[in-house]
Amino acid sequence: MPRAKPALEPLTVAAAVRPGQFLISCEHASNRIPARYRGLGLSARALDTHIAWDPGAREIARACARVFHCPCHEGQHSRLLIDLNRSLHHPRVIAAESAGIPIPGNVGISKQERDGRIELYYAPYRDAVVSDIRKIVRKHGRCVHISVHSFTSQLLGSRRKADIGLLYDPRRRGEKVLCVWMAEHLRKMGYHVRFNYPYRGVNDGFTTANRRVLAPQEYLGIEIEVNQKLLLDRTSIRSVANHFAELWKAPPALPSR
Repeated sequence: MPRAKPALEPLTVAAAVRPGQFLISCEHASNRIPARYRGLGLSARALDTHIAWDPGAREIARACARVFHCPCHEGQHSRLLIDLNRSLHHPRVIAAESAGIPIPGNVGISKQERDGRIELYYAPYRDAVVSDIRKIVRKHGRCVHISVHSFTSQLLGSRRKADIGLLYDPRRRGEKVLCVWMAEHLRKMGYHVRFNYPYRGVNDGFTTANRRVLAPQEYLGIEIEVNQKLLLDRTSIRSVANHFAELWKAPPALPSR
């Protein structure tokens, strides 16, 4: 059954979100594999599917960033090479299989190869995003980090029954307020929105890692997940992207803590 709308306490102290406080990221923006990896042993057709990237997410991320004239960080390589949205301790940061499909180029790799991918592809991206987040916190007191993703409507025989998922940490009041506001406006646009779906907002991920080192009043981390059934061609992708851009033109006030 759909998750109930989170209950909110009355806002007593609030501060408006300002454009300078935003940062957009899209960890799975690309399905590119450097030539020397020979596609990790996968066909071009397989690399064009959801196992390799999040189709449509990049366009949505860019549309949001244009509204705020804020940084927009995009992963330049497939998550199959190394997943920018996983912590290094996560067993699937370099996955040997995805959605039941073996990834030959990731099976039995050496520590040297793993360390090389971290140095070349993972660390530069994560460090750049965190650096910008800290700059925004120093300048504006708070960073609202929107991480944009898309999800397949069918996974291992299971049908996902939502258009958009908003992932957040329920213990962080500012994130809850922001997601309830987003859901209200997206539903008026005709979208079926669910909270912490199809994944939990506190699962391993980039926003979760940032919450461990940044206080609630400094950092809000929201993951947007869009069903790929809405992102089938350029026209539909542009339509969804424009809706998200429209959404952010009048952001809400948020609690100060």
